[in-house]
Amino acid sequence: MANLEEFFTITADIESNMIGACPAGFRLDAEFHGTATSPHWEGERPVSGFDYVTVDSAGHVQLDVRARIGTGDEVIAYRGSGVSGDDGIRELISFETASETFAWLNSATAVGYGKTDGVTLQVTAYLVRD
Repeated sequence: MANLEEFFTITADIESNMIGACPAGFRLDAEFHGTATSPHWEGERPVSGFDYVTVDSAGHVQLDVRARIGTGDEVIAYRGSGVSGDDGIRELISFETASETFAWLNSATAVGYGKTDGVTLQVTAYLVRD
């Protein structure tokens, strides 16, 4: 049975850029910048990224996130795909890194849960472990 292990928590400011009506629905790009904390490292690390948000004709909010945590030799890139609604953000996350310290993330999967008020974002990711 799979278990969840907390990996990181992101707290970030969001700047939304409206794209408008597109074939897939209403689109906006949400740029975010903030910090990430984790039991896997000491202190805070910078985080930045984009969430390409699409609201379809039924009002469903689809998330497509590209972001990076850290700097220098320990950058962790991640990609999240999910949904957002009244009950918050839910996403499936995969990672890519050249860091030897975090190379194990290249085959890891996480689930993210969070919330946004439109100007701030908070997401906690949990690694899926056997």
